[in-house]
Amino acid sequence: MKTYRINQVAKMTGLSKENLRVWEKRYRLVSPQRGTNRYRLYTEEDIQLLNYLVRETNQGQSIGELAALGRDEILNRMISEEAREPITEVREHDPLIRELETFILAMDRGAFEKRLNEIIALLPFENVFQRVLVPLQIRIGELWFEEKVGVAVEHYVTTQVKQKLFAAMNMMTTQKGPKIIIACPPWELHEIGAQMVAYYCSSLGCQTILLGANLPLEDLIHFCINTNPEGLALSFTSPVGENRGKIFFAEILKNIPSYCSVWVGGQGISESDKYIEGKNIKILKALSDLNPLINKLIFSK
Repeated sequence: MKTYRINQVAKMTGLSKENLRVWEKRYRLVSPQRGTNRYRLYTEEDIQLLNYLVRETNQGQSIGELAALGRDEILNRMISEEAREPITEVREHDPLIRELETFILAMDRGAFEKRLNEIIALLPFENVFQRVLVPLQIRIGELWFEEKVGVAVEHYVTTQVKQKLFAAMNMMTTQKGPKIIIACPPWELHEIGAQMVAYYCSSLGCQTILLGANLPLEDLIHFCINTNPEGLALSFTSPVGENRGKIFFAEILKNIPSYCSVWVGGQGISESDKYIEGKNIKILKALSDLNPLINKLIFSK
């Protein structure tokens, strides 16, 4: 079991080492082990618990009231709440996101990259993906929409996220699960959503083929016919539009093998796109919606 020393935990939670010692002594919600050199050693569960406490106290909860519940009850609440949250939800009180946002707004590229690399070195990458990279990408989009950063800064942060995802995927061993193709429609120039789907599918054991942005429909259909995927995931950032969508999806359903599941998601697919449903196309509201779909493919193999 991997453990972390107090200076690492302070960086991951935003709590000072003094605060960590006080919380340990006064509230006894964490009881770190001691290494041979007497250093405190915290588990991943300890870190998850501390991050939850930080978030709750930032939202106005008293640490004393939380401590009165006891560690087990707090962990149960944390697990229950996280199960209800899509992993793409931005947790605005997460100290890691707030810290990275500070560096972005200050245009401190060196500090931003150093801190992001530290986080990746300290946490399992699956945790980094869910807790940092996805929320960070959402947050940079919000900052651009609020006109707090320009397009160049948004592109810079997106490039950093893409680099981390590519590096993680390159480290994965050859998968033997369902073959999933991930692509964007011809009018879509942004591929970060597709790349996140590709990483997520790969982490679930799929054979993932990422085709990227701005893919001509004819080429996508030809590629699917030649590779026989069990699933096709399409990422839409730009609005589809009913007329364009009807034509696009009609061609997909007409030409893609019937055994290939088709999934669509992203900001470009809105609640109003009801013309998609009922045509053997599944609309995904969150990355976690992929879990049961992929499990179904795995068990049917």
